Amino acid sequence: MFEMIKMMQQVLNEKEFSYWVHQDLFSFQWWLIVVINALFLLLFYFFIDRQRLFFMLLFFFISFDLVGLVDEFGKFFNLWCYPHQMLPFTDRFNTVDFAIIPLSIALVYQFFSKWKFFFIAHAVNSAIIAFIGIPLFRALHLYELLNWTIFYSFLTVFIIGLVVKIISDWMAGKNRRYSVS
Repeated sequence: MFEMIKMMQQVLNEKEFSYWVHQDLFSFQWWLIVVINALFLLLFYFFIDRQRLFFMLLFFFISFDLVGLVDEFGKFFNLWCYPHQMLPFTDRFNTVDFAIIPLSIALVYQFFSKWKFFFIAHAVNSAIIAFIGIPLFRALHLYELLNWTIFYSFLTVFIIGLVVKIISDWMAGKNRRYSVS
């Protein structure tokens, strides 16, 4: 059974790579993914607090990992999919996972780090992503909802941001407790 799964995975990988090379690479959607990722990285570069650079990058990478984990879960259980990829061998560099969600959560945290303000700003950010961004990405054929809803996406993005804030605040508290001044 395992050998059959391995063989099927190899066939699937070859089909996905062929699709990417012949249909996706340099397509309008591919360029859109590249441009959106570049724009969000530039925004992050210009707006990041350089006094807290290490911590903000840590916050981004925690967001990136958690968003990627949730995304892998959703794709594995056929809840959503991405018809176009920037790179064929990893889904982490799609528009949503790589740039938009992790970077926007990090910037919300940077500007609204107190819980009350973070909660409100992150709720607005999650709503913009879910109720404006997702329909736009669906219209551009960058994202497909299969067995999922936009409202579930809103809840998921919102919960991810809260979890990342809890982890980051905990790490910041540990850092303050153990740092030598």
